[in-house]
Amino acid sequence: MNSEKINNWLTLGANIGVLAGIVFLAYELQQNTVATQLEVASNFQNSFTEIEMLIAGDPEFTDLLMKGREGGDFSPTDQLRLGAFYTNVLRQWQFVHFQYLADTLDEGIWRGQLAYFNQIIGDDLGLFEHWKSSNEHYSPRFNDLIRSITTDQ
Repeated sequence: MNSEKINNWLTLGANIGVLAGIVFLAYELQQNTVATQLEVASNFQNSFTEIEMLIAGDPEFTDLLMKGREGGDFSPTDQLRLGAFYTNVLRQWQFVHFQYLADTLDEGIWRGQLAYFNQIIGDDLGLFEHWKSSNEHYSPRFNDLIRSITTDQ
């Protein structure tokens, strides 16, 4: 065998190795994407579980939240408590929206949760009023999302 044939075989082998490496890299990237989406979904669920457990576990706060949903009058302490709660809820939703826009949250999970958020923002006058008075603290894209939800109702 002459050296040209050997070089051709070596080049072919190297090209096959490069191709195999690219296929393996694509597989690893796909696996990493799935792992990232699962982690984001888990974090998302955990953060909202904490909020739901607060509501379920504290009857006094639940009463305050129900009063806030109706847009009642509050003491300064209750205003502070509800304001902190509403800020936390909106920040969580903004983060979830950001994750969706970054393509790290599964489309199906986002669509289901968007329907839930749509219901919450429509039913909770206090949350909506809090957003209106503090929307400069949130991203323009998140504010656009809330505007689109609230104008659809």
